[in-house]
Amino acid sequence: MRAVIKTLAVIAAVLVIYFWAYPLTVRLYDYLTAESSILEVPAFPEIKEFYPDLYSRILSDTKSAIIRGGSVDDIISENGMTLAALLQNDLPLASPDATSAFIASFISVFQKAGNNDPDCCVELINGNEQCMWQLMTPEEQDEVLRAIALIIRSANTEPAELTDVKQAKKDVGRISSNVVAKFGPEIDYTAQTELTDEEKKKVCFAIADLYSETLKLPPARSSDAIKYLLSGPGEEVSPQ
Repeated sequence: MRAVIKTLAVIAAVLVIYFWAYPLTVRLYDYLTAESSILEVPAFPEIKEFYPDLYSRILSDTKSAIIRGGSVDDIISENGMTLAALLQNDLPLASPDATSAFIASFISVFQKAGNNDPDCCVELINGNEQCMWQLMTPEEQDEVLRAIALIIRSANTEPAELTDVKQAKKDVGRISSNVVAKFGPEIDYTAQTELTDEEKKKVCFAIADLYSETLKLPPARSSDAIKYLLSGPGEEVSPQ
């Protein structure tokens, strides 16, 4: 179960690319107002402040796309993985408030997927981020963007590393065991496993449940547990 969530967390970072890209498609129509339009999108003021080289590159690519009639997909392909890597680097250093806000912003979306499009959870785990984006309302998209802004700012001003690995491992193990006991072992999904529609629903609700239960911990422990979940497959996270 932990491996599923870790994989999902990495893909969630890639989702960010769609979160900033979609609002731009309706705003980036004028070369001269490109920068003001970008800075209206939550998280971009933080990227400009803390990662000016990346911001300048995105702005330049955006203006070039406007001039040549390119699409937002072009901007994503040029800068997507760089921004995803940035977020994966900042998440383990984010404040408890930021990590909680980020995880909380996805819970209702996984519940919605379980009710309306359980295939989407499996697609997301397998690397197709777009279906989750399409399930989100503009308000949900904005919530994620604002959480990302908190992550970037807190990681770069008051970095908070995982402080208690043993407790985090204990908390994640207990919560994961409870979730597996509730939904069944089939939620420990791998791309090679065929699931029924009902099992796919369970995967969606199990992920939402794991995040919800993690957020019920005291803030510092919840943040440590989230960072433990976000660590790479099979590796332990230890304080630097």
